[in-house]
Amino acid sequence: MTCTTTTPKASLQSFIPQSPLALVVVTLATTVLTWDLRRRTRRTLKTLTDAQLDDIGLSRVEAYTEARRLFWQG
Repeated sequence: MTCTTTTPKASLQSFIPQSPLALVVVTLATTVLTWDLRRRTRRTLKTLTDAQLDDIGLSRVEAYTEARRLFWQG
C-alpha cells in the first residue's frame, strides 16, 4: 500500500516569520525547545545501561561528561 499526500511539500522559506516581533517569538520558542530537548536527553543519558551506551557508541565516561553539561551549552 502506497501512502501519498495531496498537498505539496512546503519549503522552509514559507515558515520564516515576516514581522520582526514574530521572528523574535519564533526564535525564542525554538531556543527554549532546544534547551528542553538537551536537558531531557542529558538526563536520560544518566539512566542508560552500559549495553545501551555501547549501542549508541558512547562510553560511560563520555555519557557522564555530556550529562553534566548545562542545558544552554551546545
